[in-house]
Amino acid sequence: MAKTKTKTKKATATKSKSGGAAKSQRKPRRPAPKADPDANLSKEEVKELHDKLIAERKRVAMGLEKHLDEAVTDTEPLADEIDAASRHSEQAYLIRFADKERKLLREIDHALVKMRTADYGICEGTGEPIGLPRLSLRPWTRYSVTYKEELEREKRSRKF
Repeated sequence: MAKTKTKTKKATATKSKSGGAAKSQRKPRRPAPKADPDANLSKEEVKELHDKLIAERKRVAMGLEKHLDEAVTDTEPLADEIDAASRHSEQAYLIRFADKERKLLREIDHALVKMRTADYGICEGTGEPIGLPRLSLRPWTRYSVTYKEELEREKRSRKF
């Protein structure tokens, strides 16, 4: 009799798993974006920054696709060397611009990951909170203003 109960439990479990097909068609629920507790950001501020990141990611991704498309679509040979040089220069510009957009997408994605892991809003160089005004202007930023200035000074001093 114990075996019958076990089989019944297994059959019920199997039915509930297969009967959950309607549930699996729903979008999986993403956890709410979170900031590091030390960042001193409210849930509303984090949500607003998350929305900015999502909107900026969409805008930059569309621009990247557009610029790459423009750079590679016009491939007809030109008889005039000046026209060919001009086209080459324009293509090089579009590819450089697309590369900058690709790098920005990486930064945005990094910030979104930090929101999922609740590490957002803390300077990666000092461990101090990044101010809300800075995050509002550049929600993908990794560093506080003072640490970024320090990095820039070091970069300039290495050039000389």
